[in-house]
Amino acid sequence: MSFLKQLLTPFVEFEDDSKKGPAKPNPPVTAPVATPQPATPSFLPPPLPAVPENAQHPLINGPAAPVTIPDHVPTYSAGGTITEPLPEHEQYFERLIDEANARNPLFQGTDFKEFVDSKIDIDDIQDEAIKYQTAYNALKSTGLTKEKLLSTGQEYLNLIGRDLNAFQSAHAQQYQQEVRPKEELLQKKAQELQTLTQRLNTLKAEINQISQEITLTKDKMNTTKNSFLLAGENKQKEIQTELQKITQHF
Repeated sequence: MSFLKQLLTPFVEFEDDSKKGPAKPNPPVTAPVATPQPATPSFLPPPLPAVPENAQHPLINGPAAPVTIPDHVPTYSAGGTITEPLPEHEQYFERLIDEANARNPLFQGTDFKEFVDSKIDIDDIQDEAIKYQTAYNALKSTGLTKEKLLSTGQEYLNLIGRDLNAFQSAHAQQYQQEVRPKEELLQKKAQELQTLTQRLNTLKAEINQISQEITLTKDKMNTTKNSFLLAGENKQKEIQTELQKITQHF
């Protein structure tokens, strides 16, 4: 029998204000960091937003940061948006909360995490309101209050929000270091290709022009040569005819 179920008795007393259920905490206010976009088809990469220097995140800069091919193939929607996170990223946030719960003095004692974990022990209770109330009343004896439940839940939200921002900053910095130089090199090569293509088109036009001039010149020269040879042969024939007649008549 689990610790929570040992605390429960058939006569659990519920407070009247607990029937309202825990209030939903406001989401943390975090400063978003824009994710860099890939280069446009025109090979002109868009400008990147300013990135804090030396941005760090364990998944990018930590000892386990080397890029590996995930075993799990991500799924995408028809629009190309990922629909489910990779298991290793889900596990990362589970570890993030576990480590904070174990090491951060702010989360000492029973708090939001223990409350959420405790509901697993009473999954056989179908009514959600009763399940929440039962878990809360069972953990009150360990020092849990509604205020602590809500405040630590908010702090877990803030913890994740700060980590998300740190990841985006480190990711943007990694993009500038690893992708941007290649984009610039690609742009340079594309410009070189454009210059060579223009030069190639110019050379083709020049070749066509010279070929036409060669053809015209050759035709003109051949016509001149053939005409000259024909005129010379005709003149030779005239002279030969005259010589034959002279021989014949004298």
